[in-house]
Amino acid sequence: MGGKNIIDIDELKEIMDNDMELIQECFDEFCEEWSEAFGDVARAVNEKDASRLDETAHKLKGTLRYLAADQAQQAAYELEAAGKAKKLDGIDSKLAVLEKKGLEVIEYIKNFSE
Repeated sequence: MGGKNIIDIDELKEIMDNDMELIQECFDEFCEEWSEAFGDVARAVNEKDASRLDETAHKLKGTLRYLAADQAQQAAYELEAAGKAKKLDGIDSKLAVLEKKGLEVIEYIKNFSE
């Protein structure tokens, strides 16, 4: 499983102006905040709260975009779009994809070394 698919480190370095210290801080912050952010999205799904799903998935999508985590960001986007459109059919499978992709990001970060 190529790490480039999880986080595009070249894109991330470009976003962060090659500041490895900043990248590491962002990685640490993401790892600390993932559970709460994912939990907020999951609660919105479980409660069938479309507007909250739109809001929480949008926030997480932005974080993932900033980390150049394209697949996880896409998974968050699909949940955001479903919330915005108030189309919650099949939402549990979309949530499962986000969880899987988010955990891949965490795993990538834990094994990351410059």
